[in-house]
Amino acid sequence: MKTNQDTNEALLNEFPASSAAAWREAADELLKGKPFDKFMTSQTPEGIRLEPIFRKEVLGGLPAAATLPGFDGYLRGTSAAGYQGAPWEIAQELPYGTAAEFNEAARADLMRGQNALNVLLDIATLKGIDPDAAKIGEVGACGLSLARLADLESAFDSIIPEAVSFHFRAGCSGLTVGALFFAWLERESTDPSKIKGSLGMDPLAVLAASGQLPIKLAELLSEQAILARHCVQNAPGIRAVGVSTLPYHQAGASAVEELGCALATGAFYLSEMMERGLSADEAARQIRFSFCIGPNFFMEIAKLRAARVLWAQVVQAFGGDAASQKIVMHARTGLYNKTQKDPYVNMLRTTTEALSGAIGGVDSMCVGNFDEVSRMPDTFSRRISRNTQIILQEECELTAVVDPAGGSWAVEWLTNEVAEKAWTCFKTIEADGGLVAALKQGSLHAMLAATAKANESALGARRKSLIGTNVYPNLEEKPLEPDLPDYQAIRDQRAQEIATARMELDEEADAAVMAALGGLVDAQPEGLVAALIKAVEAGATIGEISRTLRASVEAGETIKPLPATRLASKYERLRAASASFAETTGRAPIIFLTNLGPLRRHKARADFTKGFFQTGGFEVVSPPGFDSPDAAVAALGESEAGITVVCGTDDDYAEKFADYAAAIKAALPEMQIILAGFPGDNEPAYRAAGMDDYIFVKSDNYEVNHRYLSGLGVL
Repeated sequence: MKTNQDTNEALLNEFPASSAAAWREAADELLKGKPFDKFMTSQTPEGIRLEPIFRKEVLGGLPAAATLPGFDGYLRGTSAAGYQGAPWEIAQELPYGTAAEFNEAARADLMRGQNALNVLLDIATLKGIDPDAAKIGEVGACGLSLARLADLESAFDSIIPEAVSFHFRAGCSGLTVGALFFAWLERESTDPSKIKGSLGMDPLAVLAASGQLPIKLAELLSEQAILARHCVQNAPGIRAVGVSTLPYHQAGASAVEELGCALATGAFYLSEMMERGLSADEAARQIRFSFCIGPNFFMEIAKLRAARVLWAQVVQAFGGDAASQKIVMHARTGLYNKTQKDPYVNMLRTTTEALSGAIGGVDSMCVGNFDEVSRMPDTFSRRISRNTQIILQEECELTAVVDPAGGSWAVEWLTNEVAEKAWTCFKTIEADGGLVAALKQGSLHAMLAATAKANESALGARRKSLIGTNVYPNLEEKPLEPDLPDYQAIRDQRAQEIATARMELDEEADAAVMAALGGLVDAQPEGLVAALIKAVEAGATIGEISRTLRASVEAGETIKPLPATRLASKYERLRAASASFAETTGRAPIIFLTNLGPLRRHKARADFTKGFFQTGGFEVVSPPGFDSPDAAVAALGESEAGITVVCGTDDDYAEKFADYAAAIKAALPEMQIILAGFPGDNEPAYRAAGMDDYIFVKSDNYEVNHRYLSGLGVL
């Protein structure tokens, strides 16, 4: 009786494995002289050349071959049990400006699978300004407006502290936000040592994104260390320090550059906290990383796996023990590749990105809402994002497999490549004097700008695709209904709430606030957080506390901020201009196709041309094929178009183009004639006949659309 092993051996004998040399020889034969590297390999923005296939032999020189989950630098995860011990947290962002809106969404979503609150804060809170002193557009913008303890009590009403994790993105306001949070825990009679979460104090991310800090960086780092020490001593489950890569991601950073910036930031914070008295182990355990997940599925898996190894090396170099070398990673799907046009495609983008995060081994994740670059999320968009993670956990059963990418020849090779190049990027930043110096000098700007420019060039040439934007545009789509906050109303409402709260303070309560604020001035670093909590409980606002703490501190550094953009934005501006032109004139800018002969002869290039110019918002009129130049001229004259594209086969061009072009120019001398296809050696003759331009697969789609829209006065 044959066993499975006998069957397998028989199959292996019948189908022997080919050697690498034999495969390459067969590939070269099929290519028929075409260069292998050009047609069979590809270069990524990270500078990594991908091979068409990977063989087991690549593992021979890689450290992954001898690693296990939970050991050996944590390449394969910081826990031997992976997600079987604890699944990643579903930490969706709730970007609502008022406490009532936030609480309504939080309570609804926590009942439906979310298990961590990801609290974004508005601009005023991050600046340490009360709503009545802030500008319109700062209150309720990008997150929750917090000014006093009552606001946090309203936002977290009916939420059990021990039941969820709390993650704040506090920026430069870690001390005040932390004081509000710890005061709320005291009101709830909750032991902070039993709470999990993070406060996300990350001044370098603020500097990179906004170009300025409220006070000197050194003072903010001292505040950061004070907050971290309080968490070490009183709330070990809460990490005070955040390292967000969002500013670098939105500036166009590659996976390697994003990871290099993260390492540089983390190393800087480690060093600064240690200088202020924390041990390497204490400092490392206070840092939580937040990565963005881009669209390159395997690259993002490799980035997250490499991050574990490289951070362990950094902490080890600072003297941290094995436990403190374990990185804690949050991830959120990126914004750089999200689109306002055809926005439902964003659901597909975030799904693959979330899968990358899960396979890469994150500790918590936020899946961005499909409409987040267009409007505030509603219950439907929040549900889709949240359920994406639930499906990955419950139906795809990713929590049942430990490091599913482990052992994959391609992924292990790619992880090693990303790790080596990210380490080189990290060393380059350090050689420039560290991340702060690289930001001040502009060397980091230049690095990321070069990557962003390459990305935009690839998008314009359509070597990189954004469905609905630079390929397959749908000019008939209906835009999403706008749902943006009324920032004037929010500011007025919040200002009135603060004014009312101040007026309701009696003389005794007002004196208690003043006494508590006065206590902040004389408080020693080790007792500052306790004094802040006392001030918050007395009724002091964030603005009052910030002014007291920072009254004698100099204004912070100012640099050129990193740009925050999306790849699709330049195309969206073209489409918006065309739509505005249509509203003004009654019709979108027109391109008329002069199709030659029967459908089968012109269809391919007519379809190409239609898609090519619709990306710019052109109305492309594609009539049946013409049998004579006179018929084409008559139809073209009635079309109101100023541009025509001649579509046909190369043979038709050689035979007919000169006659059609001459007839068009004679009757309509201002008409611009474009040829669909590459003219090759016939270009001089076609230009002499009247051709003004040509488009083909290698044309810069964005540049051509921009040029012709400008020529028509649309831009």
